[in-house]
Amino acid sequence: MNLSSYVFMIFTIAVGFVLQNFPLNALMDWFVPEWVLLVFIFWQLQATSLVNFWWVWPLGMLLDVQQSTPLGTSVLGFAIVLYLLQLMYQRLRIFNIAQQMGVVFLLVCTYQLTTYWAMLITDDVQKPLLLWMPAAMSMLVWPWLYLLMLNTYQKLR
Repeated sequence: MNLSSYVFMIFTIAVGFVLQNFPLNALMDWFVPEWVLLVFIFWQLQATSLVNFWWVWPLGMLLDVQQSTPLGTSVLGFAIVLYLLQLMYQRLRIFNIAQQMGVVFLLVCTYQLTTYWAMLITDDVQKPLLLWMPAAMSMLVWPWLYLLMLNTYQKLR
């Protein structure tokens, strides 16, 4: 990776944090995709040797601080998603977009469920009513985000 690729990586992560914290109505909060997690999944697929568990800690902690959740809940979710991605990243790279959408849905569901369980342990319980909605929105956003970022990344390389 060259310097412009690193800058693009940091830029996309920063944009993910901005989009994750975009102010919306309380009802619309359930329909916000997990932007930071989607960007993290993309970079895990494209730069596997670079994105490792050292990225999980700062990203998870920053996300916890940004969303005012107990520290470590997002770190745990990111760590589990990263572990699952490292088990299957070679297969995921050759999947078509529809298959990737299904896997992204399951990964975001895993992240949501892990963070929800961590919040249950800390007694910071939220409504589990629409726990799967951010995963569904992330699944719908994935093809557009993936193609946009992949096209830009390939031009920078």
